[in-house]
Amino acid sequence: MPRAKKEAAAEAVEKVKAVAEDAKATVKAAAESVADKAETVVEKAKTAKTARAAKKTEEKAAKAARVKKAPQIETKVVIELPGVSESADSLVARAKADWTAKGNSLDDMKQLTLYINAVEGMVYYVVNDDYLSGNFTI
Repeated sequence: MPRAKKEAAAEAVEKVKAVAEDAKATVKAAAESVADKAETVVEKAKTAKTARAAKKTEEKAAKAARVKKAPQIETKVVIELPGVSESADSLVARAKADWTAKGNSLDDMKQLTLYINAVEGMVYYVVNDDYLSGNFTI
C-alpha cells in the first residue's frame, strides 16, 4: 500500500474515532441532563406544601419523563493494517497498562489521546496533553 494511502487510512481511522467519541459524549450528556431534570422535579414535588403546588410539580415531572432520550449507540472501531487487526478499545487498554507500568496512576489520567502510525506499526499516546507520554507496537 503506498504511503499516501496508509496515511489517509490512518487519518480516516482517527476521524471515525473522533466522531464515535463525540456521539458517545453527546448521548451521555443528554441522558444525564434528563435524569437531573427528573430528580429536581421529584424533589420539588416532595417539598410542596399545598396540593396545587404538588400537582404542578407532578405535571413537570411527567413532562420531563416524556422527554425523548437519545438512543444508545454501540460503537466499535477496528484498525486493520497488514497482518494486524486490533480494536480501538484494546489499544486504549494497552496504553493505560503501559502508563501504569511506568509507575503512574490511572487516577491522574484525565485525558488520553492515541496516535496510530501505520507506517511504523506504532501507537503513541499522550496523557493530559503532556508531550508523548509513551508508545508501544501495534
